[in-house]
Amino acid sequence: MRVLRRAPLLLSRPELSLAGRLFVTLVIAVLAVVPARAESFRSDSKRFGNPKMDIVLTETERLARTSIVDIHITAIGSSVGSSFFLLCSLRDLARQRGSFRYIVKTERVPRYSQMLVGFLNGPTEVAAGLDPRLAGQPVVDLDYFAPICDKMN
Repeated sequence: MRVLRRAPLLLSRPELSLAGRLFVTLVIAVLAVVPARAESFRSDSKRFGNPKMDIVLTETERLARTSIVDIHITAIGSSVGSSFFLLCSLRDLARQRGSFRYIVKTERVPRYSQMLVGFLNGPTEVAAGLDPRLAGQPVVDLDYFAPICDKMN
């Protein structure tokens, strides 16, 4: 962001040629338009050392209060273990996104291996206001699972 504020100073320098000014303008335009990859989220089950479970959850799209996550499963392990890995990963994502306690999610949206997650300000917020595809989905209180997730980390 600091680069964008200094752009007029960079472009007004007399020692910059026309090509140099065009290059600086192009770089600034790319920085302003391309979403920051540093904001994306990734969780890998291998960090827990279970060789029977190999699941990677990656945030592929981020809007104001929704995320689309891609779930890549190579080895599922136990159904309970994999379910808690996914849930605790969503809890980590919600904490990164702004310490959200409540989420709503729908699986296989927009594609089979993806999940749409909405981050709610409270348990009574209407999820369809975030995205119509979340309408009617149950609200998940992530604090309910905190004791289990905290033991997994």
